[in-house]
Amino acid sequence: MNKFLPGKAAAIVLVFIAAVPALAADGSTVPIRIESGLVSGIEHDGVQSFKGIPFAAPPVGKLRWRAPQPPAKWDGTRKADDFGPVCWQEPRNEDDPIAAMPMSEDCLSLNIYRPAQSAAKLPVMVWIYGGGLTAGASALPVYDGAAFAKHGVILVSINYRLGRLGIFAHPLLIEENADGGRLGNYALMDQIFALEWIKRNIAAFGGDPNKVTIFGESAGGLSVDTLMISPLARGLFQQAITESGYGRASFMRVSEVAPDGQPPAESEGIAVVQALGMANATLDELRAVPPERVVARDVLNAPNFPNFVHDGVTVTMDMWDAFRKGAEAPVPWLVGSNSQESPAMLIGGPAIERYLEPDEIPGLMAAYGGETELRKHLSGDITFTEQARALAQMHRSNGHKVFYYSFGVVSAEDDATGKGAVHAAELPYVFNTLPQWRHPEFASLPDHTAAAKLTNAMWAAFGKTGDPSVPGAGWPAYDGQSVMSITRAGVSYGADPRGPGLDALAKLLGPRS
Repeated sequence: MNKFLPGKAAAIVLVFIAAVPALAADGSTVPIRIESGLVSGIEHDGVQSFKGIPFAAPPVGKLRWRAPQPPAKWDGTRKADDFGPVCWQEPRNEDDPIAAMPMSEDCLSLNIYRPAQSAAKLPVMVWIYGGGLTAGASALPVYDGAAFAKHGVILVSINYRLGRLGIFAHPLLIEENADGGRLGNYALMDQIFALEWIKRNIAAFGGDPNKVTIFGESAGGLSVDTLMISPLARGLFQQAITESGYGRASFMRVSEVAPDGQPPAESEGIAVVQALGMANATLDELRAVPPERVVARDVLNAPNFPNFVHDGVTVTMDMWDAFRKGAEAPVPWLVGSNSQESPAMLIGGPAIERYLEPDEIPGLMAAYGGETELRKHLSGDITFTEQARALAQMHRSNGHKVFYYSFGVVSAEDDATGKGAVHAAELPYVFNTLPQWRHPEFASLPDHTAAAKLTNAMWAAFGKTGDPSVPGAGWPAYDGQSVMSITRAGVSYGADPRGPGLDALAKLLGPRS
């Protein structure tokens, strides 16, 4: 190796060295100035992390059920060395890791992971967690962003309000109209506000505010899809990834019945207030109800399951109408689902009967290749897989680049018995955090660790270039029929083996979505 470099190369090296942040004597990073003040993070194994940075004011008191507001500024240097509280939710069971985490309405914070040695203008990926809009937290260990940072990507994970603190409409709020017609979608408003914060502040961490990829799973995938059609989010991201998104129904309207018959969001809000035993309460009294009571499951389940609201400002179109009309964000999109989203079940139940007639089942059974395959896939296909495929086809037809996948990494035992990857199974592979998942033993298996490294590398490549191809694993753009299959054996691109069944289902569901 030459000891001396020509002048131009030497200048490049000096610029690179100057961009490497130093560490303070206590091991924290040198403070970085953002619009609220100075923050310092911590460094470990070549990655710097800044956790618990508030991007909005606490949505408490008179700010409950309001659009997010700017955070207060602070003096001195704020240590960003630990996650902020998770947003209020009722843990699903005693084994739910969120049950042990501090909760607060003061939860609108984000976390940033970046390579310790980096130049400026790094691509940025923003993670939006799933959990049915009622659960989830950016602090979950499976969402650690270190692996992305090691690929030269800045990973940002955000919190947003949940349950009836995140989605709620009521006549008293409509009358107040404190946010210029923005009503009901407080979770979505939080996500947009975080993206606006990132656009203004991420350059201080070496990020490129014009190279932002949003990605999320399940309700996070629904959020990504909705951000793609929200006029308030346009221009805040340049690429998107949706993992197992859902949402066939119309969005609720604020005060009217939706086209598919869903009741107005304000009537759901009235039902929530009745479940709280406060039918005659004032708005101030409702804002004073303890948050744990507002998100309690008995209150949550009183009306329909929460979904975003067509308020005419934040959300102005239904999902499928927007994609049919080509009104979604014109960005490269990586989208897909898992190979068996739901457990095999009887061919019936509300999720199926809502969309299919009994006399349509025999034709579907033939297209799927028999009852076993239909039972194995139908529920998950209705909710996740056929939707992902249909929206991908529309986005492609609208002239935008799409990369479509099916994730099928499972245990050797499940592989031998024909079981597929269930809902959310891709998460520890996307983040390359297998030791932090429900099957940490997979972290010692070479095929699973290889799958995690490859999946993480492909997602990071998409964030960097808009193309998930990596050396040895080219990923062609979607042609409308093929699929990239991700399994323990590696990746392969070709004709979708489940295409005939999904085509038959699409003919039935398309007009009903």
